[in-house]
Amino acid sequence: MRLALPAFCLGTLVSAAVAGGSAHAGPALDDDRSKRPSAVDEPDCAKQGDADPRCHSAATPESDVEYGVGLRLRSVWVPKPVLELFLTRAAGGAQNFGYGLELTRRRGTTELQLGFEYEHVNVGQGVWINKGDDVSAGDEADYVLSPGSSGHQFGWFTAEFTFINHAEISKTFAIRYGGGLGIGVILGELDHYNVICNGATNSAPEPGCVPDRFGGAATYSPDPGGATQVKYDLPPVFPVVNAILGLQIRPTDKLTINLEGGIRTLPFVGISSSMFF
Repeated sequence: MRLALPAFCLGTLVSAAVAGGSAHAGPALDDDRSKRPSAVDEPDCAKQGDADPRCHSAATPESDVEYGVGLRLRSVWVPKPVLELFLTRAAGGAQNFGYGLELTRRRGTTELQLGFEYEHVNVGQGVWINKGDDVSAGDEADYVLSPGSSGHQFGWFTAEFTFINHAEISKTFAIRYGGGLGIGVILGELDHYNVICNGATNSAPEPGCVPDRFGGAATYSPDPGGATQVKYDLPPVFPVVNAILGLQIRPTDKLTINLEGGIRTLPFVGISSSMFF
């Protein structure tokens, strides 16, 4: 019986404390609600623009659009084994340099680029044999001339749009990848002699398929050309297909340096740099 009163009192005190706490907490919560800003207090950024600091702080650098201008230098090449996928024999591969101008629109990690580029595209001088032909059986060969021998340069000028995205590694480095389409215009010409080979085979075409102008034993084909060099009949324009993968280096927020490679109708590796404003 002695424990009943203290227990009863303890229970009463705990209940009172809880009830009292609830009574005090109620007005406090009501006060907090009354101090919360209502929707009326929120700025109307569509109307106020930059007048309210809260509207200004909502803008992020990633939403800003920047425009840049840059230069590019590229090495274009086609290895001889790649050419011989389409030919019985190629005299050599192609490797030439191209240079161009880039105009870029940048927003966040994406770029839309308009590029202009000129390239020399000169293949190796020598005997070229079409796929399936056999010069020992009387099929003709082409003796392709270099610019130094023909007196004519061969190349193209291109314009293309490329969409490029960046996967950031850090503030300074990002993986660069993208693709695009464009158009190219043939400039100059690529010349050759049509020759009938004498005492030559596909695997050993020299000197039997080499014109006498270069110390060989080949006979000039009377049709077409004869002893006159003949220009290849190439289409004046062609589509350009881009696929790019590389690394972007950002020494500053406004300067980029790109190390990249890929396909631009022909395989390439190169470097470019742009300044943004």
